Amino acid sequence: MAGSLSSPNLVKDVYTKLVWYNATDGKMYRDNGSNDVEVLPKLVDGNSLKHQTSGTVSSGDLFEILNNNDKVFSVDHQGALHLKPRTSDPTNNTEGTVYYNSTEGTLRVSVDE
Repeated sequence: MAGSLSSPNLVKDVYTKLVWYNATDGKMYRDNGSNDVEVLPKLVDGNSLKHQTSGTVSSGDLFEILNNNDKVFSVDHQGALHLKPRTSDPTNNTEGTVYYNSTEGTLRVSVDE
């Protein structure tokens, strides 16, 4: 049965969780099935990826990129950048590639010779 915006069979009665983009204010919204509609954080501002915490963060990561649950990149609450330790050169080691070689304890940048 398809949902509609009017009774009976409201969209929220058919689907328990909805996420949508409002082009008017440029924000994402989530309805978790209750009467409360929550605004999801606006992560894209113009051409920038931004996130503002709602309070002071004193531990943990502010941002993470995972590859199949394996953390490959993060920025912690202090603003420190963390790269996944590598024991060998990456397969795609083109000019400008930055990586941490944990065997040698070095930060490497690939350059074209």
